[in-house]
Amino acid sequence: MGVDRSRLFAPLLAAPLLLWPAVWNGYPLVFADTGTYLRQAIHHYAGWDRPIFYSLFMFPLHATVTVWPVVIVQALIAAYILHLVCRILLPALPAGVFVAGGAILSLVTWLPWLVSELMPDLFTPLLVLLLAVLVWSPERVCRSEQLLLVTLAAFMIASQLSSLPMACILLTGLTLLTLWRDASSPALVGVRGPGLRRRMLLIVGPPALAVVSLCSVNLAAHGRFAISPFGNVFLLARVIYDGAGMAALKRDCPNRGWLLCPFLNRFPTDSDGFLWNQDSPLKLAGGPKAVSRDADAIIWAALWSDPGGALRAATRNTLEQLRRFKSGDGLEAWPNQVTPWIEQDFPPRESAAYDAARQQRDLMSIPAPLATVHATVALLGVIGCALLVPLAARRRAPCLGYLAAVLLALPVSAAITGALSAPHDRYQSRIMWLPPLVAVLSLASLRPSFSLQHLSVPAPRATFDPPPQRPA
Repeated sequence: MGVDRSRLFAPLLAAPLLLWPAVWNGYPLVFADTGTYLRQAIHHYAGWDRPIFYSLFMFPLHATVTVWPVVIVQALIAAYILHLVCRILLPALPAGVFVAGGAILSLVTWLPWLVSELMPDLFTPLLVLLLAVLVWSPERVCRSEQLLLVTLAAFMIASQLSSLPMACILLTGLTLLTLWRDASSPALVGVRGPGLRRRMLLIVGPPALAVVSLCSVNLAAHGRFAISPFGNVFLLARVIYDGAGMAALKRDCPNRGWLLCPFLNRFPTDSDGFLWNQDSPLKLAGGPKAVSRDADAIIWAALWSDPGGALRAATRNTLEQLRRFKSGDGLEAWPNQVTPWIEQDFPPRESAAYDAARQQRDLMSIPAPLATVHATVALLGVIGCALLVPLAARRRAPCLGYLAAVLLALPVSAAITGALSAPHDRYQSRIMWLPPLVAVLSLASLRPSFSLQHLSVPAPRATFDPPPQRPA
């Protein structure tokens, strides 16, 4: 049977639909961290606060000429992964329906805004889908595509430090769910040998490659074979502003001689100010790298003296992050964080286009009705996913792993970003487009009409075939 070639072009047709915010703005969207990601690769340095891998991803695309290729490639990656998941859950889905669905998704969710931004935030939700494919549905993709997905997932994990703990938790949860599913399937019980080893490589491969890459870069750049040599500064800020850390500083400073001690009366009102203000105690004490040497001792002193308070604060911040996903966070202009690097490292024509964009003129914001649509669709998606899980579990349906991955990712992401950093709308909004997408795909895949269509579509050859039975 011939291949429906129109399906091969579906991601190419859907990708431009995800770029409309950048087109409307007149330039790709930027955030405060965009300046760091631009200059790391250009100026050959590794910062203390951000991995370099997204910067390395951007550099050959913009080549200090224009940043438009970066968001175009992001749109292609997003469209490819969306099409991959649709291909797995709805093999009979026509290409035209996929493109139309992409258009709807681009209008009612925050996804196109992530695609259009020069930030690695897009890769957090896409990673959730990739891990579900690798753990739950690896037999639905060929071996060469499995290798591509492992590499892509490893890059996404390495691009943001918060993605590593989330990936490990998701991989653990999905693996346990897969074992439960396979234990009830006689055809899969007792699978051994190369098939099992390959499955384990698909599970362990992405975080392992990411960890090796992060540690190797940090060894070369900072002389430390560590995932995040100075990442404890972020946790220090959170512990201080939850109360226990400041109490430990005030109690122990007279005897411990920590670098922050002389500046106890100069702390700003929030953790963001502590981390980024030029006159913050962190900068006055010698900078993050210097304070990092004291951070572990302060954190442990705070946790040891008030573990219950630390737990309550973490829970409170997680719940606060769960409810905060309003669209539009970070769309203001960033004249101090981004503009100098565009002007310094890009040609005048690019700088002029950047200056003329709506965002740089403080004209970029989410209309209130659109923000309401985003929130409503996201909440309906969460409810839909939760309602579909029991039905999918009874049927051992292919969509079960994707429903579970999304519902697990929501609290895990909130705990990592809210409890370990600080609650911000942008953290949770970046994954809130996943529930409506997966809910709709799961509902469609569970409908009897789609099941009949699946019967007419040949399933791909399983990559992990059970061993042949020995004749009696």
